Amino acid sequence: MIYQYLPVERIHYGVHVVTDQLIDEIQKLNGTKVLIVTTNSMLSTKAYKNMVVTLHDNHLKTFETCSKQHVPGNILMEDVKEIREFNPDIIISCGGGSPIDSAKILSFVLSEGIESEEELFPYSVNVGEKEIKMTTYIPHIAIPTTLSAGEYTSIAGVTNSVNHAKYKFSHLNMTPKLVFLDPIFTVETPDWLWISTGIRAVDHAVETLYSPNPNPVNTGLALQALKKLYYHLPLSKNNPTNLDYRLECQVGAWLSLFSVVNIKLGLSHSIGHQLGANYNIPHGMTSAIMLPHVMKFLLPRTFEEQSQIPEVLGKTEINRSIEDKASIAPSLIKGLIEELEIPHRLRDFNVSKESIPTVVKDILMDIQGEKNALVIDTQDLQKEITALLEVAW
Repeated sequence: MIYQYLPVERIHYGVHVVTDQLIDEIQKLNGTKVLIVTTNSMLSTKAYKNMVVTLHDNHLKTFETCSKQHVPGNILMEDVKEIREFNPDIIISCGGGSPIDSAKILSFVLSEGIESEEELFPYSVNVGEKEIKMTTYIPHIAIPTTLSAGEYTSIAGVTNSVNHAKYKFSHLNMTPKLVFLDPIFTVETPDWLWISTGIRAVDHAVETLYSPNPNPVNTGLALQALKKLYYHLPLSKNNPTNLDYRLECQVGAWLSLFSVVNIKLGLSHSIGHQLGANYNIPHGMTSAIMLPHVMKFLLPRTFEEQSQIPEVLGKTEINRSIEDKASIAPSLIKGLIEELEIPHRLRDFNVSKESIPTVVKDILMDIQGEKNALVIDTQDLQKEITALLEVAW
């Protein structure tokens, strides 16, 4: 057995850590020209504008590019020529999972000399025709404003603008070098996005517990992540200006996806990737839709793993059987989703029942790419996935 640490060198966490530490970290990296990957909505926020002013006050040149939800490949590649001419030596992503994923991909694109969307997909895990090398690459600093936790992985997804399927890319050097968890940057995040990405982090933690290749590090941290998120997500929803509650949620998201290269995330993630790409459903919402149903579906294979969930949340008696404890787990997560008032049915997002067979094909591609034996070993996978989506409809 072996445990692989991802090359995240430092994580700064606390109120105002961006103001206090960002410039020092850029100077340590000898940065002079900063590519900022963000979203249109972030441009007008107070924390973001203050950060850019600070960068300029310290004689750093900047180039801004904006990403969109689910990282459409054609939009991702729009500014590549201008970015290459700018020649950045630091990348800062600021926002949710989409700008963070976009920054990872742009780091890889700049390293490999890729110039178009068509050149990109042969490097994906799903296609596997070309190998990502990244022998040299630009350091990436992530400042997340949601709880999607993409800043802790070496993985990124890009949606093909032609077939609308989402493709996975992975390389250790795509991992952000530094992460800043500053709740100040989350204050203007829309409530629905903050809370739903919190459920995405819950999804990470749950699927870590029943990963087919578990380890004590990720299992222990996933349980602590569940505890923080289960109790602090409602608190942060009801007290949106409380920075301590928001920071606890950020730490919970961090623990939910720690060195994820050591595990395989499961069925809820594979389904969620393709629901998001095909129907433009935010990933936090896809987790709210699918996670309780997937947990219930996998229960007979994961009694022991799911029994830990009510135990760590203090929602069961210690002398109950493993099966009894585990049977509570899906309803506990469903109850949290309902308490947070997150839409959690496919029809809430105008998905027609007739379109389900089409998206199932993309989901099966995603599952095969993930190579999760716990899922692939299902006897009639296409039939089972179709049934799961129909239940979630």
